[in-house]
Amino acid sequence: MSAAFAEMPLALFTTLASVGAGAFIALACVAFTAKLDEEQWARVDKMALIPGLVVVVGFIAAFFHLANAAGAFGVFGGLGRSPMSNEIAGGVLFAVVMVVYVAMGLAGKVSAGARRGLLAALAVLAVVFAVLMGLAYGIATIPTWNSPWPTVQVLGFALLGGAALGSLVLAAAGAFGDAVENGFKTPAVALAAIGCVLAVAGLAMMASVAGGVANSVVAGGELVAGIVPCLVVAIACLVLAAAAVVLATRAPQGVTWPAVASVLALVGVLAGRFVFYALQISVGISF
Repeated sequence: MSAAFAEMPLALFTTLASVGAGAFIALACVAFTAKLDEEQWARVDKMALIPGLVVVVGFIAAFFHLANAAGAFGVFGGLGRSPMSNEIAGGVLFAVVMVVYVAMGLAGKVSAGARRGLLAALAVLAVVFAVLMGLAYGIATIPTWNSPWPTVQVLGFALLGGAALGSLVLAAAGAFGDAVENGFKTPAVALAAIGCVLAVAGLAMMASVAGGVANSVVAGGELVAGIVPCLVVAIACLVLAAAAVVLATRAPQGVTWPAVASVLALVGVLAGRFVFYALQISVGISF
């Protein structure tokens, strides 16, 4: 697990950025499926600052991974060729649109049409960002990462974590009950369920792949055995987070269940990222 803890800045970045971005997918679902009045939406627009700050903190954490922060600008040099450049570009594009929406929301300047347009754009960009985040680790010399499963994981984290955090945003705005009763219940449960399945399947399949990989330094089976406790915590928290979202839709008053779901999702995703980084097995040193 030492390799995982060494990647703490990136673990925090991928956790916070995926969950924070995913919240805007949930809010977009509300905009297109639920009926809220403008007074409720005005409060929701302001509370969108919550996932906005989560994303920003995630980006700040990523800077601690750099030996020289000034080198961050060089990442765009590989745009179109480097998966990592594509990931950062996708993240920056998402962040720019997010800042526009959050700033307009705080200023109370979001019209119904602008809200729908911005949230639709943010939902699409959040999915793209999550996919690019997963693809950034498709390194040929690390077979445990070079598969579809890291991307499946991150997309699942965004959907499940977004359903939880998006519900918390609505609850904090006093609009979760009305949103659930007027069309958001099914999308919330669907996002949580699909996200949970993708996240858990992605983690389990990656562990399975890692068990069959070895080099002259380490056997994948040994690494998998060492991360089992963290894997169990990740899967348990993710499943419980999905269950908490479902319970929140059945008792949509107050912030308790959305808050519980959000905390469980963040813990589960972070534990999942530790599993991911701990299963870094290179073929550079082979038998």
